[in-house]
Amino acid sequence: METIIEVKQLCKSYLSGQQALRVLDHIDLNIRRGDFISLMGPSGSGKSTFLNIIGTMDAPDSGEIMIAGENVTRMPEHQLALFRQKHIGFVFQFHYLLPEFTIEENVAMPLMIGGMHRPEALTRAREILDYLGIAERGHHYPAEISGGEKQRAVVGRALINRPDILLADEPTGNLDKNSGKRMLELFRKIQKDLNQTFFLVTHDEHIAAIADINYQLDNGRLSKTS
Repeated sequence: METIIEVKQLCKSYLSGQQALRVLDHIDLNIRRGDFISLMGPSGSGKSTFLNIIGTMDAPDSGEIMIAGENVTRMPEHQLALFRQKHIGFVFQFHYLLPEFTIEENVAMPLMIGGMHRPEALTRAREILDYLGIAERGHHYPAEISGGEKQRAVVGRALINRPDILLADEPTGNLDKNSGKRMLELFRKIQKDLNQTFFLVTHDEHIAAIADINYQLDNGRLSKTS
């Protein structure tokens, strides 16, 4: 199976007072296309830092990351922005939908930013919203729909560019129990239907259990747990 992400000897430290705290300590990781991976660890262990580095939103102190065959650790920022748009989708705990735009427009936004004509982008957005089961909410604004529907719209926005990997940081943290369960079921459906690669960060072992491959991050070290 094709390797979509290869992490080599990744290191990252932060200053804590006068002392350097290493949160990522010579980490190696291979992610294949279609993998569903979860990452757990104590608060402050560096889970979100690791996700942000994989997502090219943060830079490591040393080491390399290859995504879709390209070394992103050596890319200048203007190239990274274009690379993220094409290859990486993000789903965070908070939806960050733009309140002045409809759900349809929010989902289509990455395509329009990338230069696609508005009618074509909105058509693609409607197709994804239909797949996600919220097509009837397309003309509503974020304030007019439920939290679970907002998060589905965020998933649609993350998928609109058909990314190589979808990064999810506590994606059910702002949802009630039933909505969270439906969101995880949706992730599995997307993985099965689209062979979508997922990298999910969570503090909840029940959420982590949905993944096929589970990792733990502790004291800067990554270990496979299942």
